[in-house]
Order: sequence, then C-alpha cells, then structure tokens
Amino acid sequence: MTGSNSRRSVLRSAVAVGGIALSATAVSAGDAAAVAADAGWVNVKDHGAKGDGTTDDTAALQAALDACQPGNVTVLPAGVYRTSAPLRIGPYVTLQGSHAGGEAQPGARNPVVGIRPLPSFTGHAVVEILDQQLGGYSVQADAQRIFSLSIDGSDLPRDGAEIDGIRATGQIQHLQLRDVHVRAVTGIGINTWYNFNATGGPQAPFCLHYDRVSVLWTGSHGIVLNNSTDSVFHDVYVLGVGGCGWWMSGAGNSSFTSCRAEWSSLHGFDIESVPGVIKMVACSTDRNGWHGMYVHATDTTGVLLLSATNLTRDGKNNGAGGGGYAGLGVADSRCKVMADGLVVLTGKDDDGTGVASPQYGVRADNSAYVVVNSGHLQGVSSPWQNGTGNTKFAKGTLVGTG
Repeated sequence: MTGSNSRRSVLRSAVAVGGIALSATAVSAGDAAAVAADAGWVNVKDHGAKGDGTTDDTAALQAALDACQPGNVTVLPAGVYRTSAPLRIGPYVTLQGSHAGGEAQPGARNPVVGIRPLPSFTGHAVVEILDQQLGGYSVQADAQRIFSLSIDGSDLPRDGAEIDGIRATGQIQHLQLRDVHVRAVTGIGINTWYNFNATGGPQAPFCLHYDRVSVLWTGSHGIVLNNSTDSVFHDVYVLGVGGCGWWMSGAGNSSFTSCRAEWSSLHGFDIESVPGVIKMVACSTDRNGWHGMYVHATDTTGVLLLSATNLTRDGKNNGAGGGGYAGLGVADSRCKVMADGLVVLTGKDDDGTGVASPQYGVRADNSAYVVVNSGHLQGVSSPWQNGTGNTKFAKGTLVGTG
C-alpha cells in the first residue's frame, strides 16, 4: 500500500483496547514519510544538513526553513549543527529541535544536540527573526516559534563581536519560545530590538510567550525586553551572565511566573519602564552582583506587583559586598511598587566563603511609591532603608525583619 489511501486504511484498521489505539497494520517507512510531509514537517537532512558537529550546515538549515510554508515545521533530528551565519525564521514557521538543555554548573559539557555556531560565525545573532519590512515577507511577520532547541555559543571567540543567541527585530507578534536553551553566546542571550523605520504599530516585538527557557553565561545581558507588552513568561531562568539577568523597558501588562536571575554580574532584574501593570509571581534572584531587583521607571501610571518574591544574597558587588545594594532597590522611580510575601535574605557564597550581602533588604531613593505589605526582610546593614526624597515608603505590620 502506498500514498494517502494506505494511510487511511491504516487509520481505519486501528481499534481501541483499554484506551490504547492498536493498529492491525504496521506503517511503512514510506507511509511515515508521507504523513510527515502532510503534517508540514521539513527535515533539515533532506536538504543536506549533516548534524555531525563539524560540517557547516548553514545553507542546508536555511534551505529547510525557506521551504516551509506558513504553518510548517523545520525539524532538526538529534545532532550538532554548525553554522557560520544567522538563521532566519519566516512568519508562522516553527524551528523544532530534538532536545533543549537547562540549568548547568560552569564547566559542564556542551549540549550534545542543537546549534553550535562556528568560531568564524558572522552576524548579529545565531537565530534572527525579522518583521515583514526587514524580512521582505508578503505577510505580517507573526507567530514564529522555536521549540526544544539548544543554542551553544561556546566556540565563539571571547574577544570577538557580540553575537546574540536569538534576536527578534521589529513589528513581530506572538513569538513563542518553548524548551529553549541559550548558553555562552558573546552578546545577549535572547534579545528584542526596534525597527525604527517601521510605521503603523509597535516598532519592537510584543505579545511574547516564553516557557521553560534557560539562558546561561552570556557576554552581555541574559534577556532583553524592549516594548514587549502583553507578554507571558513562565519558568525562564538566567544564570551567570555578564550583564543584567533581565533588562526590561516597556514590558507593561505582562506577567512573569517562576522566573529567575542568578549570579548575574549586574542587576538580577533591571526594570527601566513600567507602562501599565507588570505582575511578577514566585520570581526569585540569588547572588547577583548589584540589586536583586532594580526599579528605575519614570512612568507615573505604571504598577509593579510583586507576589511571593524571593531575593537572596544579592549585592555581591564583585565579592566585596556593601555598595548600597539591596534585594529590592528603587531609585528615581515614579511608578507604584507593591509587594506581598516579599522575602529578602542575606548570605555568602555557596561554600560559605566571601562577604555576606545584600547591604539592605529594601532600599528606595527619590521614588514616588514603594509599599511592602507582608514578608520577611534581612540586610547586612539594615533590612529597611529609607533613602532620600521618597514620597511614600511604607512597610506593613505583617513584615518581619532581622
């Protein structure tokens, strides 16, 4: 049996036993390939990709992506795919790997599957997602997706150009990342950027959806959100990056659940703008160099809601402690910062060495509204530091200190 008639015959011959579908006829390799084609799956190996960890697969991977119609999926079977230039994902196209990495300790071995750019790589990012104008597409550049993929920049020259892991630029809506791992790129792990020549709408990506994403050991910030309003981030983890764990400007009306920033060189979360409402639930920081969360937003109508947030051992300050850093630091901010169940803890490095930090549990300066209703706060110098020029800086009766 061949073709679609054989597949229908196979489906008709399937019976349910105890809730499990059993087929009386085995599906041949040809049938399986036809099913994959009907499902819109484009295998990169059908376009010449090797995935052997040595061959430059850039042209083959891009050919597979270009072969996708809207709704199709480019599939990377298990292997390490080397690239020398950015890969571009078109509108309504999915890039699907075989497995993504996750948390790891420094010195952990490289991922055994995924994309690993070559030392000779040139371009802004390993994967680029462009809007309709920049990409020259005939339709709006919406709903690009990346699933189950590791991007490993460990072979990029440390003294070379800053290369992002994933960069989305311009008027892009509903970018989805699920089970994505970016590590050791020399620039930003996952970046959103403006198309300043765009007209008729937001100039940077919005309505983003990131789920089970990890970013490790980048040369710059871990995740950058420009304009990224109306977005949802769940279980997104940033570790050991060279800048801030998260740098956010304009992510209003977005929610963050179980998102983390640990051992960043600068702030764990740097929140530069709050247009609308940002909700952060069960998010955490640990041992970041500066403030665990730093709020510096001039939006007078914005609201930052923190619920069950845990900020631990931040303000490491290159191992020296002090420096005025806090678990939650608010400075020159006009938005409302409101926290319930906020926990700020002091501590040293994992092995018990180093200087304890942060200096303050919560600190605010020249800010309009900071209210902590409940929680527990610690600070090496003070758990609660009212700096200068604050309009409202209030600690509720359900806040413990010490």
